[in-house]
Amino acid sequence: MKSIKAIVLGSLFIVVVILLLQLAYIFIAVGYNALAKSYPYLHEISGIFRYLVGIPVFVVIMFIGGYITADIAGERVLLHALAVGVLTSSGMIIPTLEYASLTITGVVIFILAVGASMAGGWHCQKANKVAGHE
Repeated sequence: MKSIKAIVLGSLFIVVVILLLQLAYIFIAVGYNALAKSYPYLHEISGIFRYLVGIPVFVVIMFIGGYITADIAGERVLLHALAVGVLTSSGMIIPTLEYASLTITGVVIFILAVGASMAGGWHCQKANKVAGHE
């Protein structure tokens, strides 16, 4: 039961935070597009900006989700963090495959997400060992 709780809560954290950030992104994009009407060069950097900010934020969220999962699971933390990483990343990528094909960027982001989730679990495990909780 503890394993299921850890996976559900870690996944729920990731999904809720990602959805909230997507909502914030929509508001920022509307303002950015309004600003770009007056400054056309802003159109050129919008894609770069999205990757420079979006991917690191996504990786940090996956890391925190893996950490939360590991903290709740207590044992076999890397397996639990892997499950959360694969579950949430797949849940984000698979629905898009209905309308688009998988790209190299998608594969890289999937690998980064799963790796970040496992790194969060590993960091939690390491922190717990240092603190003497295990």
